[in-house]
This record gives sequence, structure tokens and C-alpha cells, in this order.
Amino acid sequence: MRVAIPEKYLRLIILAVWIAALFWGFNLINLTPYGLNEGAAKALLFLWSIVDRIANPVATFGTPDMRAILLLPVAIYWSGSILATKIFAAMLAFFSVMFLYYWARKENHESALMASALLLICPLTITQISSVGTGPMLLLTFGIGLWVSNTYRAKPRPLGGWFFIQLLVVITAVSLHPAGLGYALALAWLWIRDPLNKQQRRQILAGLAIAIPLIMTFQSGWQKDIVWFSNPIITLSNALQNGAVGFGEPAGWIGGFIVVLLLIIVIIKDRAFLFNDLMGSALLFATLIGTPEWALVAIALLLYRGLALLVSFNQSFNSQSLMGQRGIVLVVLMIVSSTFMLADKQYRQVVQNELLSPTDDIIQQLAAEAADPDKPFQAASQWPARTMLASRRDVFPLPYAIENSAEFLSSIKGITHLIFDHTLEANLGLSKNISELSGIAETMSLQEAGVVIRIKGETPADPFGTSSHAPTGDATTKTEG
Repeated sequence: MRVAIPEKYLRLIILAVWIAALFWGFNLINLTPYGLNEGAAKALLFLWSIVDRIANPVATFGTPDMRAILLLPVAIYWSGSILATKIFAAMLAFFSVMFLYYWARKENHESALMASALLLICPLTITQISSVGTGPMLLLTFGIGLWVSNTYRAKPRPLGGWFFIQLLVVITAVSLHPAGLGYALALAWLWIRDPLNKQQRRQILAGLAIAIPLIMTFQSGWQKDIVWFSNPIITLSNALQNGAVGFGEPAGWIGGFIVVLLLIIVIIKDRAFLFNDLMGSALLFATLIGTPEWALVAIALLLYRGLALLVSFNQSFNSQSLMGQRGIVLVVLMIVSSTFMLADKQYRQVVQNELLSPTDDIIQQLAAEAADPDKPFQAASQWPARTMLASRRDVFPLPYAIENSAEFLSSIKGITHLIFDHTLEANLGLSKNISELSGIAETMSLQEAGVVIRIKGETPADPFGTSSHAPTGDATTKTEG
């Protein structure tokens, strides 16, 4: 007797099995503080400091992006837990895939299933979960935005609650990543080409014109760890080969070239659908805007719309056999899934061998200096949030370069260590200042990814005015594996 499992329970079963496989079955997720995205680390420290009511220098890091809102539930109930945070990030990634699945199945249920399965094993999806990156969260905001837009248009009420919820979704998407502008542009395009009425169109466009500059001004732009003007071919090659984690040899250009070529074909062949569908327009515009984490958006667009076109193309042969109906689709599925799983296997070796990226490696060296709670330690870092999570001690952003070396030394009073990428043009002035502090600044570690400088001096001053309230050791950040 066949027993049908209700769809809502089936989704929960798939979620539980997928998370168990990622975290414990195949050990694909790094459960240490290393490997986290700087923006994610900043959001976590900001939330934990509020929930635990602990004063720490996180306020000097600047305003976190809207990841803080998305991660708020896990911060409230499991404050300090890296494991809980990454499990929650995996859940958000799964929900983003579910939104895409329900959107795509209206056109082709079969291709929607295949695309969703491939996106769940995509190496970039997995590494974005491990780093708590913005890629899956960006797709989640697109899915939520589609639902909110449909609800608002079904219940037209000028300046009602759904109008402001829609603007909140736009603000969240834009704050996460420049590719979030894709959803804002898609929403504006929807109301331009298909307005319910002219008054509502004016309100939506005015709301977007106010909300986007407001959130950008409030945050002073996007997170500084975004790499601008990267080569899309190399970016996509890295995303396919190693999930863009930066381990091993850089990826070649062949894989990225093939993906870019396929994207161009899909966009040209499917342009009528993409320009007349909110989610399709959001994925298209986000892909065209293009910066590193857009790679996951581009892969989602290619999987969901490319497979739908491929199924239709395969059916056009009018063959009655299985291979005639789905032969090309099966071959493509085998190639793509094998490519993804080989990359996942490579990343599993990275996690098992506890290999760190060059930046995390130099942060780990500084964290070793902070291991002794009785030893004075107060660092300034180019990656302050990641450094604070790793060292569990006080960390501040890098100081500004000053022409006068005496003034610079005065500006870093109380700082015992400096860590930054000395090869960046923006840090050349800082490197010059430090080179002038002969006998005071000591180079502890010099690598291609950065340098660790120890400042010889007196016991650090208390930035909070009283040592009884200054956070030290585990009081600054409490993290669990």
C-alpha cells in the first residue's frame, strides 16, 4: 500500500537530511570562526553584544548590513554559537531554493526540480553557507520580494502595510550586496510596464528613489570585503571549481567562459520571459550588475531557466523513446552534477585538513598571540570582526595614516598589534607610518596576504575608561564550535 507524504512534511524531511549530510555526513561545513565573511562576523558580533549586553568595540566597526535582521532569531536563542549560526544559514539557503522552486514550477515542474537539486549541491551554495555569505540571503530576499509583490498587487491599497514591507525587502536586498539592486530595478520595471494605477506607480517609484539612497547613506555603501570589477569569467570558474573560497590553484578560464556563453544564450532565447516576470527580471538585472557574490545569482538563473529551455528543446525532437525525450537533459545533468560533486569533494578535504585561506591564516597567527589572557592585547585590524571572533579579545579598525610619525604613534596609543594587507594601495600610507617607527614596531609575520605588527610599549590604555568594564578574553565574544 502506497502512503503519500504530505508536501509540507516532505520539505522538512529533505531539509533535515540535507543539513545532516552537509554538517555531519560529508563534513562540508567549517565549524570554526575562520572562513566567515567579514560582514557576517560584524553582524554576529553586533547582535551578540546586544543580546548578551556586553560592551565591546564592535560599535567602531560601522553599521552592519541587513544580515543582522536575518540572523536575529539565531542570535537571540543561541548567542555565541558558530554551529547554530551556520545551521541557520543553511536553513535560509534551503528556503531560498524553495522560493525559486515554487516560482519555476509554474512554467516547468520537471526542470524546477532538477534545478533545485543541483543548486543544493552547488559548491558555491555550500561555501556561502560555511562563510555565512550574502549569496543565499540575496536569493531569499528575491523570493520573499516576489511573494510580497504578488500579495500587494492582489490587495491594492496605496501606502498600506504591504507597501512598506515591500520597501523593507528592497532595503534588505540592496544593503546585502550591489546585486540586490537587481530586485529594485526589477520592481521598478514591473510597475513601469504593468502599473495597477498611476498613483500607485508614482508611490512605488518614489519609495524606491527615497529608500535606496537612504540605506546606502546610512551604511556608507556596501561592506568593504566586496571585490569590485572582478573578471566574470574567472569568478564563475572559481565558483564552479572550488566554490570561490580561494584555496588551491586559481581556476582556469574555460569553465567560466562556458558559463558566460550559456548565460548569453539563455538570456537571448528567454528574454521575453525574463523581462515580463519579476523574479526573472531580478535574476537578470542582478547578474548583469555583477560583482563576486552575484555568481550564485547567475548560476541560479542558468539552472532554472536554462534547464527549462533545455527540456523544451529536447522535446522538440518528437521522439517517443526515453533518450529521445530526455537524452540531452540526462547528459547535461550528469556533467553538471559530477562537476559540482567533484568540487564538493575537494572542499571537503579543505575542511577536514583544517586548511585556512591566506587571510585566515594570518589572523590565526595573531589569535595565537591573544591566547594568554594575562598578556596585554588590543589589536587594530583590516578585518576587525573576523579578528575579534578568532582572538576573543578587543580589536579595533585600522587607524588612518598620518604624515607625522609622532602623531601617528599617539593615535595608536594602547594598540599592541596591527594586522592588515600591506600590498593594498589603500594601506601604503599606513605601511610608511609603521616603517618610520624604528625600534617601536616589530614585524611578527610577513606573508603575501598580510602582515602582523607588534607595537612595543606600555600596558594598553583602557578605551572604556575603567578596567572593570573592559571586555577581555571570552567576555568579548563567546563562540562555540
